[in-house]
Amino acid sequence: MKAAKEGLAPHHCRSHTEYRQRHGSYWLSTYTAAELKPYLTAANAYLQLRAANDKFISAAINATRFALEEAGPVEIATRLKGLTPAKRAKIGLARLRVATVKPERIVAIVVAVNALAEERGHRSKEFRTVQACKAVHRLASGTGWVIYDAQGRERRSKARAYPRSSGRVLRLMGRMLEEPCEWVIEKHLQGVLAHKQRYGRGPRKGLS
Repeated sequence: MKAAKEGLAPHHCRSHTEYRQRHGSYWLSTYTAAELKPYLTAANAYLQLRAANDKFISAAINATRFALEEAGPVEIATRLKGLTPAKRAKIGLARLRVATVKPERIVAIVVAVNALAEERGHRSKEFRTVQACKAVHRLASGTGWVIYDAQGRERRSKARAYPRSSGRVLRLMGRMLEEPCEWVIEKHLQGVLAHKQRYGRGPRKGLS
């Protein structure tokens, strides 16, 4: 971009720079729900077994709950333009609260994303942060509308507006989600991976 006088990136073109803004990496793509599912299943089971007696897990859940409660009011997706990334990140947390997403589920998702990244050798902190945010953000990212038919009956519109999932908002919101879970990741990541290997289903073999 710098050589072409189209920006300041010295080593990458515009498409790669925009790709990093969306995914957290110049070349790694966002994890799909199918890729994350076995790790999330393992993380859920592992954390539920230990939440009552492990101070790190209980602290992460309580801190996540507090972050959701203190996130402030929700704003609809079409009114986010012009707000600072920090404000939009807070609104993202508030939207999770309004959607009654449990903090236990958020902690499990953050740990699951890190477990998947660890097993695949994806060491980039930025990539893990962005992936954790995107996985949680999918739970309550869009805004829908209530409409009324000719008889005045209330109906929920199928149309939904979604905020742009890119840039600093992903990094800021991702850090807000990760910070309460840092000690859980430090102490229990290998345990979650071992749980997945022991109880998870391996890939299906093709017919010979």
